[in-house]
Amino acid sequence: MKLSVIIPCKNGETHIKRCITSLVNQKLKLSDYEIIIIDDGSTDNSLEVIEELQKTYKNIIFYKQSSQGQGAARNKGIKLAKGDYIYFLDADDYLAYNSLNIILDYIENHHLDVVGFNTILTEDVNLFNQNTNFKIKEIYISSGLDYIIKNKNHRLEAWWYIIKKDYLINTKFRFEEGEFLEDVIFTKNILLSAKRFAFIPIDIHRYVKNPFSTMNNESQKNLTLLISGYVSLIYRLDNLKSDQQKTNNLKLNMINENIEYTSSLNTYFMFYKLIRADIQIKKINEILNKLQKIKAYPFKRHLIVEEYTHYKIRVSAIIFNNKYLFYFLLYPIRFLYRKKLIRLP
Repeated sequence: MKLSVIIPCKNGETHIKRCITSLVNQKLKLSDYEIIIIDDGSTDNSLEVIEELQKTYKNIIFYKQSSQGQGAARNKGIKLAKGDYIYFLDADDYLAYNSLNIILDYIENHHLDVVGFNTILTEDVNLFNQNTNFKIKEIYISSGLDYIIKNKNHRLEAWWYIIKKDYLINTKFRFEEGEFLEDVIFTKNILLSAKRFAFIPIDIHRYVKNPFSTMNNESQKNLTLLISGYVSLIYRLDNLKSDQQKTNNLKLNMINENIEYTSSLNTYFMFYKLIRADIQIKKINEILNKLQKIKAYPFKRHLIVEEYTHYKIRVSAIIFNNKYLFYFLLYPIRFLYRKKLIRLP
C-alpha cells in the first residue's frame, strides 16, 4: 500500500464528508491508499456520517478513542498505518482533486524522506480544482535543515508535507500529547533530521477558515487556553534549542536562529490573544516575566521584521516588545477592538 492518510476527528459532522470526498477523488486506486479516521471523543453525529461513508469506500478505517487530543489521535494513526508514506490531514480541511498522485510519484521516484507542498487559505468549501502550473525539473532536493534555513517562515502544521513511513519509524518522532500546537515541535524535528527533502509548489491543500476552530474561537475560556498553550510552546521550543546544542552540528547557529524566529513569532502572535482576552495586566506581567527567564521575551524583533515588512507589524512589534508601553495602550486597544473600530490579525 502506498499511502496512509491519518485524520483526527472531533465533532466533525459538518465537514468530514467534504474532507473524505476530496480524498476519494484522486488518481489513485482505493487499494493504493487507506484513510484512517481517529474519532477523538466526538459528541455530535460524526460517527454516523463516517459509518455511512465506510459503506461506499472500503479503504476507510475508523478508530474511536476517548477525548485525548489531536496529538494522541495522530500517534494512534501512526501505529495503525500500513502505507509506505504517511500524510496527516485535519478533518475541516480538504485537498484538490487528482493531486496526491503527483506528490507520491515524486517522493517515490526521488527517494525522499519528506515532500512539502502549498496550501490555500479559503472560506470556499468547493475549491477542488488544482490550477498550479509548474515544472518538475525546477524542484530542488536538499536536506530538511537546508530548506528551513533558507525558508525561515515555513509552515509548522503537519498537513503541508508527506513523510516516508520508514523514516518516521526510524527517527521515532511522535506528536506531543496533551499540548497546544502539538505539530510545531514534530515538524521542526522532522525537517531538522530529513536527509532528502523537496518542496513542490503546487496548491494541493485547502486550509478552511473556521471561526469555531481552536485558533479562531474567541470565547474567554478558549483564549485563556490558547495563551497558556503559547507559553508552553515557547518553553518547548527553548527545550528543542537546548537539545540541538548537544548535536555539535556545524550549522548550529543557523538552527538556533530558526528556532528563535519561530519562538519570537509565536510570542508576537500571543499578544493579540492577550488583547482579546479579559486578562488583567498583573497576570500578563507574570506571563512575560516567565518568558524573560528563558530569554524568550523581549522577542527577537529583528527576525520577525526581516520576514514581515508591513509597517503595522513593525510598529506593533515595537509596542509588544516594550511591556510598559503595551500596558499603557492595552485597554484603549481592547476598547477599540470590542467596538469593532479596529481589526486585529
